[in-house]
This record gives sequence, structure tokens and C-alpha cells, in this order.
Amino acid sequence: MAGFSVPISQTDNKAAFVDSDSAAVWLAGQPQANAPAMLASLVAQIQLFNSSITTSRERFKTLEVLRKSIFSVSQECQRRYENKPLPLLPAEQTVLDMTRRLWRSCTVGYLHCLRACLEKDALIMAYSAKVAHRVLACLRMEQMSCYLAGAELDGEFWRNLHSIWASAEQLSVTRDPVEDRLLGETSKSTVSGQYGMVLMLHLARPFTLSRGQFAAATRWLARWREQAAVIDAPDANPKSCCVALNLSQDRPIHDHSRAASVGRWLSVDAVLRKMQQRLELLAKGESPELLKLGSGLTSEACVALLTMLTHNFRYPQNCSTELVAEMVSVNVAAGLENIHRLLGGKGLTEAVTSASHNSRLNHEQIAVFGHFVRDGEAEAENGKFETWQFTHQAPGVLNLFCPTGSVESRLILGGLLAVKLPQHQHCTLAMIGSLFSRIDGGLCVTASLFDGQPKPLIAEARVKPAGKNSRQPAFLLPAGEGGSRAVVVLPAGLPARAVSIRFLDASDQSPMALRLVENLGRGGEIEHWSVAIDS
Repeated sequence: MAGFSVPISQTDNKAAFVDSDSAAVWLAGQPQANAPAMLASLVAQIQLFNSSITTSRERFKTLEVLRKSIFSVSQECQRRYENKPLPLLPAEQTVLDMTRRLWRSCTVGYLHCLRACLEKDALIMAYSAKVAHRVLACLRMEQMSCYLAGAELDGEFWRNLHSIWASAEQLSVTRDPVEDRLLGETSKSTVSGQYGMVLMLHLARPFTLSRGQFAAATRWLARWREQAAVIDAPDANPKSCCVALNLSQDRPIHDHSRAASVGRWLSVDAVLRKMQQRLELLAKGESPELLKLGSGLTSEACVALLTMLTHNFRYPQNCSTELVAEMVSVNVAAGLENIHRLLGGKGLTEAVTSASHNSRLNHEQIAVFGHFVRDGEAEAENGKFETWQFTHQAPGVLNLFCPTGSVESRLILGGLLAVKLPQHQHCTLAMIGSLFSRIDGGLCVTASLFDGQPKPLIAEARVKPAGKNSRQPAFLLPAGEGGSRAVVVLPAGLPARAVSIRFLDASDQSPMALRLVENLGRGGEIEHWSVAIDS
């Protein structure tokens, strides 16, 4: 089974190089200090080279000559789009698109070589394991680029991935170790390990992970990937964890709505045992560094991430991003200050505002969902709701879709939203728990709802080290009927920076006797605390 396609060779091809020697000469004359320019040159020339006529062995040698520069340019351009708010700015999106084209072009080049291996070309047959490994490394790099930029992978990516695995099976090279230090992980790995790594990164639900969590999960899985195994039939043990695959589908894991035409299973039992062992040792007081979990996360954060990964592997999420036929329009606002003003908050003029919220207040009265905003308290460009699509609601969770071009705000994981739900007369606050852009450019957002009707507050903080006072937007969520404590939502990091915080009612500036008790969670933009009301 070879489900991939490669371009037809052309005799009149005008590539700048046709073999490894001319590629080395061309490379030496390129502006490698200018990463975006070098990126564009590499994409253009590799695409031309892919349709040129040359032997399989020479094609492989040429790609190997270019490979170190390809990695270097890709990594330099990565910082222009990784972990940026969505949607990406046009310049950021352009670099991401070009980086994806670079790795896709490299994939096609190595697929030429892989096809020659399948055709038993004597010039390259001895390198079959290395060729298959190289193709998967290209896909790994495209995957990382997309995940760091919060972008969905397309069907062609997954189709190529499964086809390469099927080809490696046919060549009997799935467990042959191949050295590859450019990936920056282990010095050697196998086709099986790299294929499992791509699938496990998908199973980890990367669009729900913070930057630190994703970096840690990637390091851990790189060390444990050889423990995963692709098998022909699922383990009969009811406690085993085998994820169904279909090598003929253009998606990562099998769609169980129909039978798999070319079925395999990814067994992650050994990887889960590694996670469980570390959870047990962390519970006994061992440090993350001693357990080779790194120093980027605290012991508590490692426990939380390992628990999350264990759950995600055992209960794979439906990978389809197809939208439901009937979606309901819903009004959504994003950003602390924007939401604060929309809900009637004022009195932040003494604060040092961010660059995106630095214009003067608008003096036009507006009415929003039955709440009247008094004169002078809203900025025209900030006091806005946007129209999104409501796709699904589970208990405490919303799935939202924002079509291409309809969002003015830039969103981050852990950001704050205000949503006007059909069943409520008031706005409900929610925190973004998953965020990515679809192939068509629309944004898919999953948000966890906060209970209760939010009341705008002002958090007047005396901030270290200068001890200056600043006013920040905050919200009070009343105590629930079940005896839960009241909750305050405020900017992330403010309690850690503040010597003292006092809360004011944002409508009349009157003091409120609230005291922070326990940190209940933190996102990219906000953190929420239980509070006590002092008498």
C-alpha cells in the first residue's frame, strides 16, 4: 500500500541544483542570515528539484546536504508564529504557511526516494530504514510547526503518515534504529517510534496544553515513544489501552462509524506504565528532576500533566473538526478590560492600561443585553461583542466556532470570554480551555463556564517592587446554592506581584470586604480565587 503521490519528473526543469554537489554550491551562496528570505528560496528550489530527473541515490544525497540548513531556517522562523494569539497576524500566518510548505516539499522529496525503495531500486534499497525515518521526521516537524502555532493538520498529512507506515511495514524496517540528532531529541529512534510519536502528540490534545505543558509532554514522549507498538489486533486484556487506526483514512485515529479497511492498533500500555510509575514516585516525594521529568514544571504541575495525559490516552477524543449543520449564533466578548466595560465596570482610568486598550473612553451610551452602560464608561473599539457560532454544550463546557474574518479580538489559551447564552438573561464568564485554527481559517474554541452572574470589580493593587498602586479589572461570582464559596476572577499573576489588594465595587467605587483564600486555577490571562467576605 503506497497511498502517497509524487510530482512527475520534467526534462526542462530549471532547479538551481540537480545533485548533491550543485546543492552544496547553491547553499553556500544563499543569504542564510536572513531566515525568511532563505525559507522562501528553499521552498522554491526544493519544489523544482522534486520534479527534476535524477537517480534515487543522488536525490537522497541532495536532500541530506540541504537538511541541516532546512532545520536551522525552520527553527529560526518558528519564533515568528509560535504561541502567538489567534488568529495570527498576516505576517505571522505567511511565515507559518511557508514553513509548512517547506516541510511538505521535503516530505515529497523523500517520498520519491521511498517509492524507489518500494520498487526495489538497487541504488537506494540499503537505505530504506533511513529514508522512511526521514519522511516521518519531515512530518514530525510540520506537526510541531502547526501545534506551536495552534493550527489544525490537514487530511493529506494524516494520509501520508499512514502510507509511510504501511510502506515501512512492506520494507520490514519499522524497528531498525536510525541516527538523527537534528530532531534534538534522542540520538537514535525507529520508524515505529516516530510514527507512534506523531500519534501520541495528537492523543495528548496539544491545543489544550500551555506552552510549558506541551514542551514537557513532548520531551517525555520522545523518551518513551519506543515503548509504543503498532499491532495487527487489539490486546485481549480488558485493561490494555489500544487506539484503533485505519491506514486508509485521512485522519489520525479510526472513525468507528465504519469498519477499518486497513486496520492497526497503537498499543500505549507501556507508555501508560511509565506515567503511572512516575505518578507513584511523585506521590512519595521524589523530585521531577530525579525522575527525569525536567525542571520546567513543579511536582504538582507534573502530577496534573501526567494525570491529564493518562486520561487523554485512555479516552481518545473524536478527531473530527467537522461542524454541525445547524449552528446557533451567539454573542461573545473577549478580554478582561473589554468585558469589564461591557458589564458596566468603570474606574480603571487610573490604571496603567495595556497597549491594546489605551484609547479614551467613548461618550456614547450603549445598551447591551438589558444592561445599561452609563455615559463615559465604554471605549467604542473595546466595548463590543462579536458574533460567533454555538456548536455544542456539555455540562459546564461550551464549544464555539468563530468563522474566518469575523473575529476582531486575538485569543489565547486561558483567556477570558463573556458569552450571552440563550437560557440566561445575563452574560456568563468562561475561560478558554482549547483553541486552534481550522484549515479554513476559522477558530475552534472550547471554554469552561463559571457559575453565577458576574459583578464587575476593581482590584486596587499595590505592586512590588516600587509599591505603586494600579487598578485592574476583576469580577465577583457569587456563592452557589450548594454552599460553594464566592469566586473572584482577576488578571493572571496579580496576587503574586501585589503587596496588598483591596476590592472596590466598579459601579460606585465603594470598598468591598473581600479576602483571597485559595487559588482555584490559572490560565494565560486570568486566575480565579475563592474569597471570604469579612464582616
